[in-house]
Amino acid sequence: MRAVGTDGGTDLARLIAEQFGKGPVHEVKTVVYRRPPHDMLGADGYSLVSNYFLRRVLPYCLMHNVISKLQAAVLSNMIGRQKKGKIYVTQSEIAAEIGVQRTSIGHALTALCNKNLIRKVKKSSYQLNPRVAYNGNGQEQLDFLTELRALVLDSKFPDELAPELSLFPRSEVG
Repeated sequence: MRAVGTDGGTDLARLIAEQFGKGPVHEVKTVVYRRPPHDMLGADGYSLVSNYFLRRVLPYCLMHNVISKLQAAVLSNMIGRQKKGKIYVTQSEIAAEIGVQRTSIGHALTALCNKNLIRKVKKSSYQLNPRVAYNGNGQEQLDFLTELRALVLDSKFPDELAPELSLFPRSEVG
């Protein structure tokens, strides 16, 4: 008995399997579905948080009280809520999710705005600094950055963080 491959030739692997196995080899077909590398959330894109921010800036700021635990919790909550850099949330919603009083959220949001990590657009509407975190694909992130830069804000959002957050030379980013 000779095993025949799909090209009409002998399939050596099948021939060996049949000679050493207990009978004919049965074919099993498998379909592998692969997503494009940045298709974790389908057409909505993906959430990306800057490795530099997570590895260097945030831990240092927490350890040296540059950012309070409450501010870090509020920022984390907002990163998880954002869609293409935009966040629509009330202080009460954030407070309920992180388990604190609503009155403490306003101070945390103000501090995050002063540090240029977020920007308040209007009541219950914020923009997350897309250089820190962004939900969407790379082109959408670039478009959002271009839109924000065109505003030429006095705070220099999104390109400048508060001085206490600019802890390491940019050459160390990697």
